[in-house]
Amino acid sequence: MKIAFPTNDRKTIAKRTGRCKEFVIYNLADSKIVDVSYRENNHEQHDHNHEQHHGHGNHNHKKGEGEHSHAKTGDLLKDVDVLLVGRVGKFMKKALDGFGIRYQLTKKLEIQEVVDGFLEGID
Repeated sequence: MKIAFPTNDRKTIAKRTGRCKEFVIYNLADSKIVDVSYRENNHEQHDHNHEQHHGHGNHNHKKGEGEHSHAKTGDLLKDVDVLLVGRVGKFMKKALDGFGIRYQLTKKLEIQEVVDGFLEGID
């Protein structure tokens, strides 16, 4: 089973799924961690560059662009069984649903704590 988390520091779940620095992917089997990998979120980099050039930190979707802005997320997470997030915005939710990527909300912030729960069979 592959579970993924949006992260900015490789330790905690990022508050903004679509704008996280990267996704950490845990491959779990037989109640053990088989592999851990990281996938850079190019959407975040695009937003970061846009903010540098325009001098603001706001992220607003213009009409019709919200769905396109999360398109690469589907490619990054297409082999993942579940994406664990603290929250998911309406554009990200629509994108994930469209890609058939299952997501689950968690109130825990520490990635390792959530992974340990999965290994123990607790969500």
